[in-house]
Amino acid sequence: MPTNAEVIENLARKLERVRVLNDLKECQTLEEYQELTKKYEALCNDDRN
Repeated sequence: MPTNAEVIENLARKLERVRVLNDLKECQTLEEYQELTKKYEALCNDDRN
């Protein structure tokens, strides 16, 4: 049985993936996609530090 921390981490990952997918679905132009890419690249870079 998973620990509470594991359950929370799993739910957080699922929530983040849904958020990314929803953001991608809202993109209507290449410019919007490029802005979104920059946003998520910055978040990923922050996570690495």
